[in-house]
Amino acid sequence: MSDAKAIPGWASVVNWFGYSPNFHDAEVVSIDLRRDPEPSVVRVHGWRVNEDLTDSGHFRIDRDALITFTIKGIRSVNLIGWNHQNVLSELWVDQTEKGFVLHLPEIYGVDGSIAADEISVSIEPFVSE
Repeated sequence: MSDAKAIPGWASVVNWFGYSPNFHDAEVVSIDLRRDPEPSVVRVHGWRVNEDLTDSGHFRIDRDALITFTIKGIRSVNLIGWNHQNVLSELWVDQTEKGFVLHLPEIYGVDGSIAADEISVSIEPFVSE
């Protein structure tokens, strides 16, 4: 994330994962767009991929988390391709002179960006239902 350090709450994301994640293969689980003054929310399921392998030969993953981007003062929305999985190639935030842009480039499913005045982030352990 190019300008993630400017986002309130980003340090908690880095603390959880142990590094600044790029969210490759993370999944967008919900997008809740609201008109001002209500905040909008994008929720992403992410995890940490380790270098060691499982018994089945896959990279071991841990630190599953639900990362919530809270967005205020939306200026533009450009989203296409919503489906049942919504896998990202990465996720990043740019800071502009008018605020921030959350980029959600897809591998499969939702793709696009949201420009807004403010973006903050929080993180919590992910518990599958």
